Amino acid sequence: MFIKYTNYSDDVHYFNLSKEVKKLGLKKPFTGDANLACKMDKSNSQIIFTCNLSVDTYLTCDRCGEKFNRVLSTKFVVTYLFSKVSITENSLDVFYLSPDKDVIDLSDTVKEYCMLILPMKVLCKENCKGLCSHCGTNLNYSQCSCEKDRIDSVWEPLLKLKDKLN
Repeated sequence: MFIKYTNYSDDVHYFNLSKEVKKLGLKKPFTGDANLACKMDKSNSQIIFTCNLSVDTYLTCDRCGEKFNRVLSTKFVVTYLFSKVSITENSLDVFYLSPDKDVIDLSDTVKEYCMLILPMKVLCKENCKGLCSHCGTNLNYSQCSCEKDRIDSVWEPLLKLKDKLN
């Protein structure tokens, strides 16, 4: 995802970029392409990219184990500052451009944000009911006939202790 910024005048410019996730170095659960819609605000001292990123994923629900496709998306801002000296130190979302460069590569930034938008808890739908802990029935599709109030015998000593404390 290269942008030759010297081809653009000092102003606001809009463009769309797309790159296959495999070429970005991303593996499962990412599929297809990473799509980037950018607004580039270029001035004589800096370039600010305001980007909307979307990427296809093939995920597995943490509650019920179902596999499903979902498009994940996020917004981010990256700033590039022009520097007369070559500076290799970059901070979070602020980079320095040396005078000998005329191209910006957004690939690493896109890869990082793809990894960041993966949810910590993956759910096929917000109200996923999961699996029955006794028989394994997917409760999103059918009800099981298991006793709901059944207590595992492992917990009986703790229940007796609880009764003594009360």
